[in-house]
Amino acid sequence: MSKVGRNDLCPCGSGKKYKKCCLDKESSAVESILRLVTTEEAAAAQELTAIRPEMEQAVQETSIQPEGKLTLTKLKKMVAREMKWEHPAHEQLALQLIESMRNQYERELIFEALVLWNGYSRQTRPAVKKTGSFCAAIEYLLSEEYGFNVSQAELADKYEVTAATISRKVKEMLNYIEDYGMGGEADELAMLNGPGTPKDKAQALLYMAMEASSSKRRIQLAETALEMYPDSSDAYLILAEESDNEQEARAYLKAGIAAGERELGELFFEKNKGDFWGLHETRPYIRICKSYAESCWFGGNAKEAAQILEHILELNKEDNTGARYLLAAVYLYSNQLKQAEQVLEKYGKDDAAAAFAYDRIILEYKKNGITSQLKMLYRVARGVNKHVPDYLLGVKRLPHNLPDFVGMGDSNEAIEYVIMHSRLWASVPDLLKWMLKQ
Repeated sequence: MSKVGRNDLCPCGSGKKYKKCCLDKESSAVESILRLVTTEEAAAAQELTAIRPEMEQAVQETSIQPEGKLTLTKLKKMVAREMKWEHPAHEQLALQLIESMRNQYERELIFEALVLWNGYSRQTRPAVKKTGSFCAAIEYLLSEEYGFNVSQAELADKYEVTAATISRKVKEMLNYIEDYGMGGEADELAMLNGPGTPKDKAQALLYMAMEASSSKRRIQLAETALEMYPDSSDAYLILAEESDNEQEARAYLKAGIAAGERELGELFFEKNKGDFWGLHETRPYIRICKSYAESCWFGGNAKEAAQILEHILELNKEDNTGARYLLAAVYLYSNQLKQAEQVLEKYGKDDAAAAFAYDRIILEYKKNGITSQLKMLYRVARGVNKHVPDYLLGVKRLPHNLPDFVGMGDSNEAIEYVIMHSRLWASVPDLLKWMLKQ
């Protein structure tokens, strides 16, 4: 099933955009890292609890929450009393924005325009020379967001500025939106000030992070989520994904595993071992364990990768995350042929994936060398996925990233297999030379 985008029509059939309909309903349902997993964390948590009332009061002071039916008078009061401004000119422009949009737009849309301008002006502190250029850019962005047919040329006439000026301001604001979203900090503050436990609020922030297109914004939201709820595995996973440093990313993942273990508790592990994936609350822990195993594998620590993958299979016997494929590769790479054979026999009888088909070639080669059985296994593997040899042997160039979707027997499956098993195949160069001759 494909993912519903924020701007797609809502699948409930309301005719509204997903983000304006059911998204919120669904959403509601290397020193700094190490510090989070030491005994100092308990003291930090107590300190956070002690200052939370002050934090919540500060949030209430800065969060913009319209109550009841919006009117022009209420909007003007919000500008004057509830919204904070870095410069009087920014506040004056907000009032002009109300006047320029009052006859064409609903009050709720004008409110969104004010929130956008408030967040943008506080972050970028622009010098306001021509108020019309900013008003036109905001109106254009909102018209694009909600599907109104308003051109920059029309707005240029309305605000007596050039279309080129509007285009330039639109680009500047899009850079801000990429980092903070249309609602900017107001969305985050409203989330923090809303109902729910710290865990619920942290998860809501993580949903926002998953939707954010900017790395900076994803990191910011994940860090805020950890402040709210330090035992969030998904927050650590996001920070690891956004890190450019392998050692730092691995530290985040390890911290996330520790967080997941604290959150679930020792008794939970004992009670539910073997059936973890069937319990929704276990999935962040399983996901971050698998990511950590992959990080260890690519980082050259096959032993630790194997230990984590074995742990995943012990917790989740059905292996919904595909840990078995990487575990077989790790065993083969480490010459633990008996263990590799056991994985292939246990999970491979009805498995039509390319991974096991091509791993059997390496197992046969490492056990017996070049044999007639090896040739037969190679023919079988090509029948399962004919694209793998092209990527293994360099006939086709591998992309830099794993594909988003994989189908049995397609080129994406081949790409995923070769990327994930590249270290294994690099360890058998003579087998690759043999394949070139086939």
